[in-house]
Amino acid sequence: MSFRARSFSWARRGILLAALWAGSAAAVQLQVPATHPRLFYGDAARLQQARTYYGTHAFTPAADDYAGLALRGLLTGSAADCTTAAHHVRDWQASNGDGGFRDDVRGEGEDLMLEFDWCHDRLTAAEIQTLVTRWNGYMDRELADTLGNTGKEANNYWAGRTRNLLLWGIASTGENPRAQEFIDDALEQRMGVDFTRWYGDFGVGGVFPEGDDYGVVSLSYPLIAFASAADFGYDPFAQTPYYTEAIYALAYGSTPGPSTIDGEAANEASFFPFNDDEHFYEGGAINLRDYLGDFATWFGTRNPASGNAHHALAWRAATGAGRRWMFDALGTTGSVADLASMPLDYYAKGAEVFDARTSHTGDATQVHLQLGTPGGIEHRHLDGGSFQLWRKGRWMTRESTGYADALAGFMDHGTTDSTDPVAHNALLFEGRSTGIWIGSTGPLPVSPGGDQPRGLPHVVRLQHAPQFAFAAVDLSDAYRNGLDTRVDWPYAEIAIREFLFIRPLQALVVLDRMRASSDSQRPFYASGQWLEDGPHEAAAAVRRTFVMHFERAPTASGGNRMTAPAGTQTAELITLVPASPYAVASPSVRVFNEDQPGDAQAGQYRLELDSIGSAESYFLNVVTGHDDGEQPIDAQLQDEGDHWQVTLSHPGRGTATIVLAKGMQSSGGSVRIGDGETTPLAAGVQGMHVDTTGPVWDGGGDVIFAYGFEAR
Repeated sequence: MSFRARSFSWARRGILLAALWAGSAAAVQLQVPATHPRLFYGDAARLQQARTYYGTHAFTPAADDYAGLALRGLLTGSAADCTTAAHHVRDWQASNGDGGFRDDVRGEGEDLMLEFDWCHDRLTAAEIQTLVTRWNGYMDRELADTLGNTGKEANNYWAGRTRNLLLWGIASTGENPRAQEFIDDALEQRMGVDFTRWYGDFGVGGVFPEGDDYGVVSLSYPLIAFASAADFGYDPFAQTPYYTEAIYALAYGSTPGPSTIDGEAANEASFFPFNDDEHFYEGGAINLRDYLGDFATWFGTRNPASGNAHHALAWRAATGAGRRWMFDALGTTGSVADLASMPLDYYAKGAEVFDARTSHTGDATQVHLQLGTPGGIEHRHLDGGSFQLWRKGRWMTRESTGYADALAGFMDHGTTDSTDPVAHNALLFEGRSTGIWIGSTGPLPVSPGGDQPRGLPHVVRLQHAPQFAFAAVDLSDAYRNGLDTRVDWPYAEIAIREFLFIRPLQALVVLDRMRASSDSQRPFYASGQWLEDGPHEAAAAVRRTFVMHFERAPTASGGNRMTAPAGTQTAELITLVPASPYAVASPSVRVFNEDQPGDAQAGQYRLELDSIGSAESYFLNVVTGHDDGEQPIDAQLQDEGDHWQVTLSHPGRGTATIVLAKGMQSSGGSVRIGDGETTPLAAGVQGMHVDTTGPVWDGGGDVIFAYGFEAR
């Protein structure tokens, strides 16, 4: 199978988008009226729609819900409500300390500006001028901060500041001589230059790379500000593909049905967790916040006949994501059935995240692959090359999620935390994976060299096929900093992970190609200049480790299987290379509880499987699951010299014959399902893009098959 070559690189696409945005944003003069309201309800039809909706869906704000009082005052004409809200914004002041100031203005800035705008007539001229002086100073302080500005375009503070600048510029126009300055900073510099550059580097595909807890605000924070700008002649959402693509990062980054976490949240919509997440065990952002329901609702109103709108609302219907009253007042509805028109796989090129499913329903199996290490963020975990598998409402395997939660260290020695590689289903060299980026600049698409990592993970092969999905990522450069530099971890020479998801078998095949390095024996690493503490050893002695997590304690069977209960299912790991590693107790196999006092919620049972003894080695594993009482998959391996043949079979799911080439580079290979034709694994990266119909893979249209899989 061959795929169409891309006509230009994603980096080039980012440059073109920046030029287009800058050319349009520089000419922007929002047609802001002299009257209020301006924010969200500057559109008379939307305001009337909300007033009509209030007639049948009245709400009663709490006494300290000042934005709610301002909204009710706007809708009903209540002077009392608006006076209370106006006095709140008049009297409010941010904390003096840097941390408190950042959080105050980010967390409350939108509500305060809505109160200022919606209840503007309850403020005196003198009060307005006091607020102009105060908030201009707040904007200056935010722009001067080293956190959340240029270089951190995917950070939650960056999104909050861009929103605040635009809201304040619009709300204060006519009374603030600097209003246009703040609008220009939001639209021209931050969105037109900084965000567009970041999009070309890491944002293609719409993943919010700060994670499913902190990252999601990059979708919700701009909603009212951008909608207001569009009301006055300029639509920021139309200037970048990111937000439309984010519909699909949401849809595919969520589990296909409700999830249960062992001993924690039960039968709730869930994300595949990544990066810092302090609310995963309580239900996560989908269930605890209004952010994502607001986003899906707003995009359900944009081009409402499009596939994008239908898919946004279908995701909202499937998850029950919360939203604010003002978004419910838009009157949108959605059908879960519309998810069926989407392909079964989605690839976000910028973050290098690949999702593959058997269906879009709650009885599906889905694989979530975190192949890259995107930049422009805080709250980052060392999870490049990690995988997670969900099946029918339960986690067959997932990362040990948390926000600096304590976990048992590598080899059960000491402690580490949920940021580190051992908390993820990663490939380790002497206990570590991707290298350390020094300072606040990384990761970067092109390494500046020196002490920084040699490069980023690089997806070298990718394929979306009717009955399987395939990806190969070269992690080699990302595992090393510069040679003979102070934080280099000098143990990896080649680290390549291949993932092959066989839909009918509901099985993920993971092949790791590893060549260790003897660089730790170089003189530099015995000097005081090297700041790390690792062994000095030849390549053959380097410990390479396959890590996988289970919610419950796994048990060994048959010499090459680890199985663990997962509700009414069984999670299963089948190790084919090395052969029969679990037949007898061995120091190369460790299973232990990661729990630490005070953070037991985050810990799971971790399997660490080592490879030591030769410079080049492989891991070949099958990760799957089955219902209680169902026969497990049978996996057979034949070593054919220059390649392996893996045969997976199951009495109800059928058979798959897989050929995987040996060697330290990813090449060749094929898949045959049952007695069907043999399909070669792609030699390159299959392209995909999002248009108004939804995700579209290069190489032909996707049509949903009668059996639930796709045919071309």
